Amino acid sequence: MLAEDIAEFDKSIEPLPQPVQPQERPTRGGFSTVWWVATTLLVSMAVLFVTCQLLMETYPTLAPVRAFAEAALVGALADWFAVTALFRHPLGVPIPHTAIIPRNKIRIGKSLGLFVQRNFLTEKALEGESLNITGAIARWLETPTNRKSITNRIATLLPKIISSLEEREVKSFIDDQVEEFIRRVDFAKTGAKLFRSLTANDMHEVMLDEMVGHAREFFRSNKEWFRRELREASPWFVPDFIDKRIFSAIVDKTEETFSKALADKNHELRRRLHGSVLIFIEKLESSEEFRLKGEKLKETLLASDVFRGYVSSLRDSFLQSVKSDSQSDSSLIAATIDRILANFVGTMRASPALQHRMDTFMRGVLRAAFGEQSSHVADLIARTIEGWDTKTLVSKLEEQVGNDLQYIRINGTIVGGLVGLLLYAIERML
Repeated sequence: MLAEDIAEFDKSIEPLPQPVQPQERPTRGGFSTVWWVATTLLVSMAVLFVTCQLLMETYPTLAPVRAFAEAALVGALADWFAVTALFRHPLGVPIPHTAIIPRNKIRIGKSLGLFVQRNFLTEKALEGESLNITGAIARWLETPTNRKSITNRIATLLPKIISSLEEREVKSFIDDQVEEFIRRVDFAKTGAKLFRSLTANDMHEVMLDEMVGHAREFFRSNKEWFRRELREASPWFVPDFIDKRIFSAIVDKTEETFSKALADKNHELRRRLHGSVLIFIEKLESSEEFRLKGEKLKETLLASDVFRGYVSSLRDSFLQSVKSDSQSDSSLIAATIDRILANFVGTMRASPALQHRMDTFMRGVLRAAFGEQSSHVADLIARTIEGWDTKTLVSKLEEQVGNDLQYIRINGTIVGGLVGLLLYAIERML
């Protein structure tokens, strides 16, 4: 069901601008209007020829009309036979060299594959200056309605995807993947890499600021508790006013130390904390003790029903949030997608150099993906056409070129009649 929805989504996306193609004529009962016109002309010429033949003795002046009708009928029949012979046996009679397309389906597939290979998958074609993929995409996305069509389709498709993800088997699969991921992770070394990346980019300074700032706030918020602890630890014979003096000195010095540590990146407290972080990272990287603790933590998590329940609740909450947002008129996901697409357009238009680099990159990808494998692509086209149902192939081809072929029949009828009339006039002059 999901695959069908995705296929429907793909079809619903408005394609990039293409050269104007002839519009398909409306069909009626499986035959186009032009087919009926061509066939009516053929029948009309036959009726006209028979009528003139029957009335010739009474009305000799019908001779030019008879000549026209006779030649037009011959032309109409010849062209009907030629057009019909492309797709099937005329009147179902297996005349040699008819039903050309069905009989040569395999050869047509190979020829089409070679045509694509030699004309579209060459290095020159894939790297040509005319292949401006990024520019075409940017120009198409520049229109708000085009961007909106994408965001609307994604917003429509997301609930269906999430509904599939909410199936019991899919949930079980997700849970199994989470468990497998946790089992593969080395907590100690992963933690070491994380802290190492923070220190390498000086991001740990932000962490140290947070640590010192929270420590200062904790101390300020719990002065009374500290005072009581100091009073209880103080000997009974120490006067209360001395305890207060000592406590005030401790408070002032502690707050001063924290404030200086926040203001000075080279403060002793920060350097000590930084050194402790580096020692901790080294232990995470090399200490067997920390590795075993990480493995123990891993097993504890996997054996905990509370942890599994927490992971499941996070998964369900996330899916529900995405579904609710996608169904909302003011969807954050849709707005984000639209903003990303708009930013892409703006960036491409503002930087021709970036657009050129992206085009070069994409042409390189196309060359790597198709250019070196052009023979495989040609074989794929040939095998695909070979696997098509013959009736379906004929039907699709008739839909695309059938009307034009019917115009050939009409032209053949008219031109044939005019040639017959011309021959009659030449005969009379001679």
